[in-house]
Amino acid sequence: MALLPESIPSRRLPIAAAVGRVLAETLTARGAVPGQHVAAWDGWALAAADTQGCGPYSPVPLPSDTQWVESGCPLPSGADAVLPEPAVLQGPLPQIVESIAPGEGVRQPGEDVNEGFVICRVGERLRATCLPALHACGIESVAVHEPRVAIICCGDELVADPARDGVGPFLAALLVREGSAAPTRSLVPDNAEAIASAIRQAADAADLVLLVGGTGTGRGDKVAEALAGAGRLVVQGLGSRPGASAGFGAVGKAAIVLVPGRWDDAYAAWLLLVRPAVRRLTGMRPPERLRARLTRKVSSAVGLLDMVPVRWTGPGLVEPLAVGALPPGVMAAADGVLLVPPAAEGYSAGADVELELL
Repeated sequence: MALLPESIPSRRLPIAAAVGRVLAETLTARGAVPGQHVAAWDGWALAAADTQGCGPYSPVPLPSDTQWVESGCPLPSGADAVLPEPAVLQGPLPQIVESIAPGEGVRQPGEDVNEGFVICRVGERLRATCLPALHACGIESVAVHEPRVAIICCGDELVADPARDGVGPFLAALLVREGSAAPTRSLVPDNAEAIASAIRQAADAADLVLLVGGTGTGRGDKVAEALAGAGRLVVQGLGSRPGASAGFGAVGKAAIVLVPGRWDDAYAAWLLLVRPAVRRLTGMRPPERLRARLTRKVSSAVGLLDMVPVRWTGPGLVEPLAVGALPPGVMAAADGVLLVPPAAEGYSAGADVELELL
């Protein structure tokens, strides 16, 4: 969406709180971990050469200057191995009863993380599996792009019974998974003035505002009118199936997306408008496109962008589940969506196509 900046200012979060967020910086190990030879287990740090030939029947006295080290402790000068405790027979004169090779019981410099290793790059989501490396490198917080999003659900019936709002929580879950901060949610009646007031208030604190419901041409559909009054209505209606009544505009610096209240139309608006907007705000790297072959023919209406939910049936094979519809049962079964461009009449069975993963 051209209304949006390339990305928003970053903020720092503790690494555990930043998991799933899009990084505003590349995270690199500034030094090797461990930074020197350290003990891999508890034991006696010594020169391996002092143990050569040792055994139960040929013990050797433990050198008097041998130091005991705990796992993770640096090795003292001259030591190149760590002898485990059972290898030393205790008594008035401790004796070595097992030999050990150089490097045994020792973790080498950089064994965990090499200096200069790129843990995660700017524009990528921070994965939970990166946390051990970050912790080992002493990185406690990271810079992320975390869009602020407000969801305004419109409808007299929702104000009367908030439990009827299913689309709002659904979009909130998708937004957090995509890397936004936990969105605020509010319910407003089907009144253009009330909706316009809610839009202005939300736009003051948010980068992106989703107006859910009331986007069609029914008598209670006041959202487009409210957005035009509060700011700019840029587009109302898309040439897509589903999602035809979605649209977008702006109020101040905040982008506003009109999201239809039906499940399938709302999900279409998410795929076509909301998710791309969040990815632009976070500066997320474009995901890799996935290709697969259709197991059967897809027929599409010329002049509309048709959405075809698909599911995997085998390696590189997908089965179309519907055409131009995303009902809840199909959404639950789908792994991806095929977008059929308006100029196409569809695809034949066996066609190689590009998918949007869900």
